[in-house]
Amino acid sequence: MENTEFEELILKYISELPKKYKDDIINDNVAILVDYDNYTHLDNPKKNSSDVTLGLFQGVPKTAEPGHYNGLPRIITFFKKSFELVCSNDEEISVKLKKVLIHEIAHYYGIMDEDKLKALGYGF
Repeated sequence: MENTEFEELILKYISELPKKYKDDIINDNVAILVDYDNYTHLDNPKKNSSDVTLGLFQGVPKTAEPGHYNGLPRIITFFKKSFELVCSNDEEISVKLKKVLIHEIAHYYGIMDEDKLKALGYGF
């Protein structure tokens, strides 16, 4: 999948979110980034180097902020090479990308428990 198509899918899926969620992401200046060069994010010592990370939320979850939040930026990063590694075609990338977006937005809203995300249908 071309980089621009990958980016357009992210924008499409964000545009399909309910207004409240889109507004929160915009008003809280959540940065949406694509890492085109890396397969994984290795700052977690508990992760095996063979683990592949598709998306990553960094920052203080919205539900944990005290009062008006003026701290570090919140960032959702997608690892494009990881998608290409685990998906066999563009359709699979598209389906998985939407699921990962919702998964990372759930982290932004404070749902950090991976088992709970799996139970909701957005786990890996």
